[in-house]
Amino acid sequence: MQRWLQNSFFALFVNGNDMSLKHLIRRGFHALGYDLIPASFSAYSHVPYAVITSHASYAPWLEQGPFNEAYRRIQGNTLVDVHRCYELWQLAQQLASCPGNILEIGVWRGGTGCLMAKASPSKTVFLCDTFSGVVKASQKDSSYKGNEHADTSVNVVKKLAAKLEVQNIRILQGIFPDETAPQIDADMLFSLCHIDVDTYQSARDCFDWVWPRMAIGGVVIFDDYGFYGCDGVTTLCNELGTRTDNLMLYNLNGHAILVKQATP
Repeated sequence: MQRWLQNSFFALFVNGNDMSLKHLIRRGFHALGYDLIPASFSAYSHVPYAVITSHASYAPWLEQGPFNEAYRRIQGNTLVDVHRCYELWQLAQQLASCPGNILEIGVWRGGTGCLMAKASPSKTVFLCDTFSGVVKASQKDSSYKGNEHADTSVNVVKKLAAKLEVQNIRILQGIFPDETAPQIDADMLFSLCHIDVDTYQSARDCFDWVWPRMAIGGVVIFDDYGFYGCDGVTTLCNELGTRTDNLMLYNLNGHAILVKQATP
């Protein structure tokens, strides 16, 4: 079961500008099996936040098997918890028969991207990142100022891919879609897209590019939906959920899942 520490000092780092320090602290607690949540949500009173505790106890990610082994290898290369990683693994496998490849924007150290590549070896997984930090932060993003999560490189991702023995990835370095989307064939379809870019405008630009290229029944997953401090992503997903060309699901683990629907 996910263990939580409720510490008032976390709010200090979220409300301040030192996102790198907050990031390092969260990584340390994450490595110990903990996560940090704020003692107060008053800094974002315009968003209805509350601590959510699930009463469900079924935990298939604990079973010994391919996912468990793959997650053990990638967990040091991701801040995405085991619950969301398991969901990405499941969707990558379940969408095997859906036409199209897999796209991830916001790769960081390659954990979730390589995990999906391991789960779906017959598809090419495009891994897109600046590898120099978060971009396009704006007034819609209360916490992010730009350049956070820059502690990574293309070589870090390549080493993880070799460790997992996955050969079906293609790494695109630069701002997506502005700089790297032209490297993808114009007529390529996608069955699964994982957007983990932290800011409103970056997530909006990624979605606007990939949505026309999603197969019917394909899935776009936004990470950080509903997360404290990621209100830009939450705002965007709420806007997209009003459209008639998708079925939007709010998974309480921090994913917004959009399934592409056929339109008349």
